[in-house]
Amino acid sequence: MRHFTRRIAAAIAFAALSGFTASTVYALTSPATFAPRNFQTQQTHYVRFTVNFNSCVLVANACTLKIGALPYNAFIVRGYQQIVTSFNSATTDTLAVGISQTSANELVAAQSVHGAAGVSTLTIAATGSGTQVTGNGATQTGADGGFDVWVKYAQTGAAPTTGQAVIVLEYFAPNDGACAPVPTGATAGAC
Repeated sequence: MRHFTRRIAAAIAFAALSGFTASTVYALTSPATFAPRNFQTQQTHYVRFTVNFNSCVLVANACTLKIGALPYNAFIVRGYQQIVTSFNSATTDTLAVGISQTSANELVAAQSVHGAAGVSTLTIAATGSGTQVTGNGATQTGADGGFDVWVKYAQTGAAPTTGQAVIVLEYFAPNDGACAPVPTGATAGAC
């Protein structure tokens, strides 16, 4: 009986250790970066992030900041912006959201964050809705698969001294019917 009990205890310990080593590990980066979220339940997924006036270093009145990732074939449905504190450059302040570091406007074209505080609906770019830029044969750009999401902040006039905006992008995950997760580096048709 002791021998049997030891074997059971060893099996449980091995299973616990195996489960521990197979768990998800997040890199310690600043800002924090995570693999694309892709839950296997039928729900609206989202990426929520905050951009401050000093979140990135301005070069020629603009900068980009990586804020997260979307899974391959994420179906972009809508976006929101809450200006917590208005950005106060001398002339203009805008935020755009995309999947490339250089242009960062494939999902949401530049939207003003210079105005009064409040919540507004973002205009998703015509080519950014659905799976047009996050699938349908597109090459993955994400460091952990899928597509990295970038925010581009641009301003004119004197540099800002205040400003904070919260952005939320909603999407449907590729987890229904024939639409399944796509391995890192692979491509697939839209679903």
